[in-house]
Amino acid sequence: MTGAIKNSYGFLPGAQKSRLHRVAGTPERSHKAIVDVFRLRVPDFFIVDAVVGMEGNGPASPDLRSIGLILASNDAVALDSIIAGMMGLDPGRLQFLKKAREIGLGDYDLDKIEIIGELKTLPDFKLPPLRGEAIMENEVIQEMLHSRTILTPQADPDLCTACEPCVDQCPVSALSMNQDVPEVDDETCIRYFCCQEICPEKAIALK
Repeated sequence: MTGAIKNSYGFLPGAQKSRLHRVAGTPERSHKAIVDVFRLRVPDFFIVDAVVGMEGNGPASPDLRSIGLILASNDAVALDSIIAGMMGLDPGRLQFLKKAREIGLGDYDLDKIEIIGELKTLPDFKLPPLRGEAIMENEVIQEMLHSRTILTPQADPDLCTACEPCVDQCPVSALSMNQDVPEVDDETCIRYFCCQEICPEKAIALK
């Protein structure tokens, strides 16, 4: 889930984000890296554009959802917990929020957050596959997660314009151009899917 805290990660230049992805190495360490970047200079005020949101399989999904809200707060942890609640998620099960609260950056307890307006859960919001303690014993979700780890980014030659940001920004240089279409080295790919996220034409799918 991306919101107020993750937005600070977006301040970094693209190549620097890719290097941090590579250094992190695991989802747990990636959560910590996001919070560490955020705490370097915590912004004074946060505005989240929730007029149109993305749901389903990220990091770049064609499934857009009209929400029609602008959210604002001076507490990013509280704001992200509200976003999680709107999506039907328990904020306490999101590792980056737990880490942010542990180091005193805010609280995600909904009972301690003053909400101006009405908090409504979005009906039937499509969530991406989750991971972590909350789902370790759920065999169906664990199988779904395992299947995702063996997915490979593949470019659609009909959509690809050979612009090459995917090749340039891959943190492990797993992509190369083959007849004007990026091709992934399956052994090198670490499946952070930066290529799918950065593609301006949405030409890369996970298969």
